[in-house]
Amino acid sequence: MNDAVRLGRLVVVSGIDGAGKTTQLHELASWLQGQGIKVQCLLNQSMLPVRRSLDAIAQEDGFSDHLDMLGADTIRLISACGKLSALAPVQENLKVPGMVTLVDRYTYCQYAAVRLQKADNESFLRRLNRALPTPDITLFLDVAPEIAQERIRQRGIDDETLEFLTDYRAAYRSLSEYESFTVIDGNGDLDSVQQQLRTEVQRVLPMLK
Repeated sequence: MNDAVRLGRLVVVSGIDGAGKTTQLHELASWLQGQGIKVQCLLNQSMLPVRRSLDAIAQEDGFSDHLDMLGADTIRLISACGKLSALAPVQENLKVPGMVTLVDRYTYCQYAAVRLQKADNESFLRRLNRALPTPDITLFLDVAPEIAQERIRQRGIDDETLEFLTDYRAAYRSLSEYESFTVIDGNGDLDSVQQQLRTEVQRVLPMLK
């Protein structure tokens, strides 16, 4: 779709693990719906069950983990294909006047992960995703790795090292698209961060003015 003729809007919330993306996206959706705006949320589908299954097979076959077994390029391709499939509704949604699509992570998280894991297929993944539209705004929740780590621990689902979170943050910042991101200080409490998000969303959604 030609970006100039899109009738709906595409808003992306991005950031490292523990940044609060999913929680803030739900809050943003509720606020927009309260304004009478039609909203669809495209939530991130966790790859944790896949990673755990692959890790089990890897250990059975004498590998340290799924990355050791399959390699970073294959893992990133699997993840990128899953994300592309999840983003399938975006094009149709942009044809609906006044509709807002909220996306928890976008293709940028795939490219950052490629750099984090030192895979070699970033250019291929960019070709894979080239039909996807550019978001009207990408809200990047910038969170200190220490705070992100504590939030992850409080979830009680998984854990991440400070080194991983620090490197992931750096990988995002190294992307050429980072210059176009709207960077939000995500270190505060839910309400203060949410207010920042709403202020920025109001700038790009004419139906709120």
